[in-house]
Amino acid sequence: MQVKKYIEPIILWLLILMWTYTGVSKLIDFGGFRGAILNQPFPNAIGEYMSILIPVVEIGLALLLIGERTRTLGMIGSIALMSAFTTYVGLVWVGAFERVPCGCAGIIEQLGWKLHFILNIGLLLLSITGILIRTNT
Repeated sequence: MQVKKYIEPIILWLLILMWTYTGVSKLIDFGGFRGAILNQPFPNAIGEYMSILIPVVEIGLALLLIGERTRTLGMIGSIALMSAFTTYVGLVWVGAFERVPCGCAGIIEQLGWKLHFILNIGLLLLSITGILIRTNT
């Protein structure tokens, strides 16, 4: 009971802040983010949708995490999106793609791929821990 009381709110607010920060940062510099996404190793038609979808989903996840009734869905969504981002960053880090501009937000863009991967793993583990606490207490 004590774990849920203290740890879950910390995890929630870290995820809420992270998703809000990344989503809003991408919308503020939408032209730069869109350009980075269109320069990714997938077709531009997909990139057009992704450039809008990613920040909207990130902000949506933050909103889901705020609501008590939608929190579990927000945690599951956080795990899914962080899994996708972590997989992509890991593939970039090992050289799987020819060109790899970072479509990340703000200070996260300044990290190298190794640190970015470590950060993503940490956020993924937080998301997993959050859902485990939520569903097992």
